[in-house]
Amino acid sequence: MQSSELVRKFTVQPLVRDLFPDAAQAVLALRYCILCRRGERDPMPELERRWGNILVARRFRLVVEAIGHVWPDPFAVAPPCCPQLSFDEALLASIVRAAGAGDRMGFDLLTGEMLGSDARAMLFTALENFVRARAPGRVGGL
Repeated sequence: MQSSELVRKFTVQPLVRDLFPDAAQAVLALRYCILCRRGERDPMPELERRWGNILVARRFRLVVEAIGHVWPDPFAVAPPCCPQLSFDEALLASIVRAAGAGDRMGFDLLTGEMLGSDARAMLFTALENFVRARAPGRVGGL
């Protein structure tokens, strides 16, 4: 493999449209929450409208708070209209899928180098609760 191809492979940013629907919704909702925080607005009305369920909106807000609490650096988000994911957003999509599948080992593999065990436990629980509220009774992963 040539070095230019290798560099491209490691720097290509995934597209929102290529994500599983629930992971894409989580990424877009996080972008919206960040915009609301910057504009000093409450994101809850839009989150409730997005999912049609106040419990899901509240649990997603807990996910956002958990990320803000445990993430070692500021969480990088792309602008709302951007088709590409930031690297943090791509990781969020992956950990949403892992939590949705109940795959704690996969979640820990994805986050183990940057988060301590308590932080991983808190974030996994928040994501798992969000996913459960999002699709009660669903079996399997996202």
